[in-house]
Amino acid sequence: MLRRTFFQAALAPLISTTWKKGPPAAFETELLQMMAVAPVPGAVIGTVANGAAAWIRPLGVRSVETKQPVTADTVFQAASLTKQVTAYAAFQLRAQGKLDFDKPLTHYVDDLKDPKAREVLIRQVLSHSSGFPNWRFQAGSQLIPAFAPGSKFSYSGEGFFYLQRILEQVTGRGYGDIIEDLVFKPLGMKSSSVIWKPELTDFALPHDRRGEMRQNWDRGARKLHEIAKQKGQPVTAWKYADYEAATRESGETPLPNNMVPNGAASMVTNAPDYARFLAAAIKNPDIRKEQVNIRPSLGWGLGWGIERVNGREYVWQWGDNGGYKNIVVADPASGEGVFVFTNGDSGARVYDRVVTHLTGHDHPCLFWI
Repeated sequence: MLRRTFFQAALAPLISTTWKKGPPAAFETELLQMMAVAPVPGAVIGTVANGAAAWIRPLGVRSVETKQPVTADTVFQAASLTKQVTAYAAFQLRAQGKLDFDKPLTHYVDDLKDPKAREVLIRQVLSHSSGFPNWRFQAGSQLIPAFAPGSKFSYSGEGFFYLQRILEQVTGRGYGDIIEDLVFKPLGMKSSSVIWKPELTDFALPHDRRGEMRQNWDRGARKLHEIAKQKGQPVTAWKYADYEAATRESGETPLPNNMVPNGAASMVTNAPDYARFLAAAIKNPDIRKEQVNIRPSLGWGLGWGIERVNGREYVWQWGDNGGYKNIVVADPASGEGVFVFTNGDSGARVYDRVVTHLTGHDHPCLFWI
């Protein structure tokens, strides 16, 4: 593959001409070779244009043990691409008058003790400017901002998990049911869920940097489904108190990073479903309203990263769960977007190559991640 080059001229629409119908054959052949070297067993590339999926290209295998191929319908962990789905639901509730982005979190769920934490707004959670840590790892530790809320950027899964609790509070429903009703059903996302399910058959399994299967990755989710079955209710109906108790019962410390459903990272989806979501999400102009600056060409809006390069503006997000590395980049002005899901810990090398070649230019976000 040719090394990427920096373009100084004005950029064309996001998907370059040679990629309008899919990856060029020579690129795909070489990418598969490089995936074997990385190693990354499988991936799927998806694009949207004109408000719908444009094309989807599966690559490689779901598991190095079974050698079953990735298909267009293979389900992957979305990892942090879950955050945009949570943000989408928050916008829906705001439109219904149930949520005010300029209210402090404690207006809805009042269990933050630190004075600075009590000042954090929903808007600051969506823009990762709350000051909250990404995750806490010590039981009993308080959620405390590292700086004045709204003053700068600091990526935080904790903030989105707290927002999840707020969505439950204002609707009286479990997070899974909220996402089903506000996102999955309206957009026709029939293969998506806020938690991995044992009955999934076409599922991409996670692999480590040696290309070996990650072990026990599904242990926690399986246990929660067992507990839910015993209780006679689906996990999707659970609210915070339910999945906190189930996390304890399963032997895990009930910290947000250990809990599912998780509005920051637990969604599973496939390419057709995610393409429907992406096409809908980028129609919202509010996601591009920068709330906090990161670098000269990077900022964060309401739920999405913002990248500006050579006169064009993109929205984006990366995903990083154990065994899964994903990316989405979209150009709301043209309605085009690309996403890449991978099932290997070296997957960032794959999505970097795909996005750079598909768009025909470098992206500051890929250097920053």
